[in-house]
Amino acid sequence: MNTDKIQTVEQMPVYQAFLALALEVEKATRDSGPDFRWLRVQMLRSSESVCANMSEGFYSQYSTEYLQALYRCRREARETVTHLQYAASIQAVPAETVMNIQTRYEEALRQLANLMASIDRKIQARGKAKPGGLVKESNAGYATEQEDETGD
Repeated sequence: MNTDKIQTVEQMPVYQAFLALALEVEKATRDSGPDFRWLRVQMLRSSESVCANMSEGFYSQYSTEYLQALYRCRREARETVTHLQYAASIQAVPAETVMNIQTRYEEALRQLANLMASIDRKIQARGKAKPGGLVKESNAGYATEQEDETGD
């Protein structure tokens, strides 16, 4: 096991997995045809967004910001899988290709869930999380809970 500390987001196995998947989505959708250009664009945007959000979060100042970015990663990855399933159902991308990519997304999403759980445990241990699992840094310039409830 490599015990070197990760210095950049690109060194993270989960980032590498999602980057490889984004490139795979790009390759798999190249020949989807002009009628499905809109779908291809959606898939490319959401798949690339996973990596972009992970990078943004990795270089955040606060662990809670990082965790929020990882939640966005999860949403974008799930969106990509949904687009892929749709593409397979309308035969814009071969179903076998989609199943292969989807299986790899599920594995990457498990890695992401483990990372998120690890960060959440650290936040809880440091006492920076609010009761009820609300993930915000205190005194970080965010609205108070009362302001959130009233919409002010």
